[in-house]
Amino acid sequence: MTPRNANRRSLMLFSALQPERWEDGLAAGPDILAFDLEDGTAPDRKAEARARIGPVFTRDPGRPMLKYLRVNNPRTPDGLRDLLALLDWDTPPDGLLVPKVESPEEVQWVTGIACATHPSLELILIVESPRGLENVSAIARASAQVAGLLLGADDLSGDLGSDRGWDALAYARGRVVAAAADAGVEAMDGAFYDPEDMAGLIAEVERVAAMGFTGKASYHAGQIPHIHAGFTPGADAIAQARRVLAAAAGDTVGNTRLDGKLVNAAVVKAARRLLAIAERRGAA
Repeated sequence: MTPRNANRRSLMLFSALQPERWEDGLAAGPDILAFDLEDGTAPDRKAEARARIGPVFTRDPGRPMLKYLRVNNPRTPDGLRDLLALLDWDTPPDGLLVPKVESPEEVQWVTGIACATHPSLELILIVESPRGLENVSAIARASAQVAGLLLGADDLSGDLGSDRGWDALAYARGRVVAAAADAGVEAMDGAFYDPEDMAGLIAEVERVAAMGFTGKASYHAGQIPHIHAGFTPGADAIAQARRVLAAAAGDTVGNTRLDGKLVNAAVVKAARRLLAIAERRGAA
């Protein structure tokens, strides 16, 4: 399988009808470059897109990057056609984005069809319906191929009758983060749509990172550096985490103080997690 220590901070999407956008994707520098057979492809052109996009996955990006394909939901005829087409590809993508997942059985179905032929395939599952949100913990644990969950805010808010504001989606974000953490997989937030509002993007990235999200989807190249920065520990945070571990190393009681603040097992756990993330990002 694709190494689980690969970075998955950013996921950039292009239509599967645009294989020529490969170079644009490389230039943007996302951790995951995904081509979309679902919402990004016109309904009457899905067969065309399916035939055109396969060769993209034979290309070597020349740098660490995962290549993904967003298939249609496997409960639909187009989703089944997508999975069957994959069986004939000698070089599959690194992973599949599976939309509108509502049950662990769907995940096991995809695993049994596509991953049986291409065992290296990993899955990021899009949670974007009330039923999917209700079953999110079981979905996250449905298969060893699952690498992450992605919150599909647009479809979910449409089903809920809510807006996409922070307060309206706070519960859904919390459920996705908790399920991902429990399963030991990534938690990715949905896209921020305004390419001109970098301050808004940065604020949202900071907020979801503070919740425990590990990445974010995007349609805009200019957002990628800000997304990466938001999910990569900074030098000050790394230095502080090392100070926490040093203080704990000299503790013989079970808690101590650093700059007047308590250092106990929970604080040490958080520091170790931050340093592990920093090492994975190449920042430590």
